[in-house]
Amino acid sequence: MKSYSKNLQASQNRLGLILLGMLGGFLMLISTTSYAEVVSDLQPVELTPTEEQDYHSKLVITALKTDFFNKRCRGISVAKSFNKVNRLFINKYSLTANNYIKLYINPDVRQEKQQQEREFKKSLNSIGGCSKARKLKWRNTLNKEFDELYQQAETSTWYPEEN
Repeated sequence: MKSYSKNLQASQNRLGLILLGMLGGFLMLISTTSYAEVVSDLQPVELTPTEEQDYHSKLVITALKTDFFNKRCRGISVAKSFNKVNRLFINKYSLTANNYIKLYINPDVRQEKQQQEREFKKSLNSIGGCSKARKLKWRNTLNKEFDELYQQAETSTWYPEEN
């Protein structure tokens, strides 16, 4: 009886390995096909690492400006755009947006945010405040710029270098 159960167990193990191998081969076939489709849809863009880092920095600054506008002119205190960038950077680079600022823009994050807010308020005041900004469609312009930069960052091959 013992030899029968050992033979049965050995057969089940072999069958399991065969099925596992077949499943692995099938998954490789699917993933290769999907990868080929994705790669064929990509259009090569020749950007240097510095240029890619620049638009990541512009993305962070634009997110801050968008949130400043929403807070000042729309009464929305949630930093929605900056939080979206933060989620992207954490998922893609394991780096918070604040740490990105610290490493690549200004070592003093708080000072950088305050400076960006001052510059935004100066620009806003120079055109005549929130009512003029609405007429000039600042919100649409900021959102469009943010969306374009965010999409570039999502598809970017750039990765932060360790300092």
